[in-house]
Amino acid sequence: MKKGDKIAAMIIIGLIIISAIGVFVYKQYSKDSHHIAVIKQDGEIIKTIDLNEVTEKSQIRIPYKDEDFNTIEVEPGRIRFIDADCPDKVCIKTGWLSEPGQTAVCLPHKLMIKINGKDSSYDQISS
Repeated sequence: MKKGDKIAAMIIIGLIIISAIGVFVYKQYSKDSHHIAVIKQDGEIIKTIDLNEVTEKSQIRIPYKDEDFNTIEVEPGRIRFIDADCPDKVCIKTGWLSEPGQTAVCLPHKLMIKINGKDSSYDQISS
């Protein structure tokens, strides 16, 4: 290996380490923002939940028309669909939502869960 190759390798390794530190610091400081879960059905907001204020596990059953339903589970910092009587169950397979911008949708029941960040300009634009 030539001297120039060693210098280039050291610069690349240094940049990778600096980038990793930057990402770690950003993730640590961004955890302080409020994450608001918005539950909408037929385009109307039925419930908003501040996931930072949730202290214990709970479930919300949301009816749709006759006897159709969705069940949503909320834990501190996260939310998900856990049960639905729709045919494909894609909403359940989506899993936990905990970061701003994440969305889960049950199309047959026209139900959506979206996580919004409280003071994020990106979420204001995408809402």
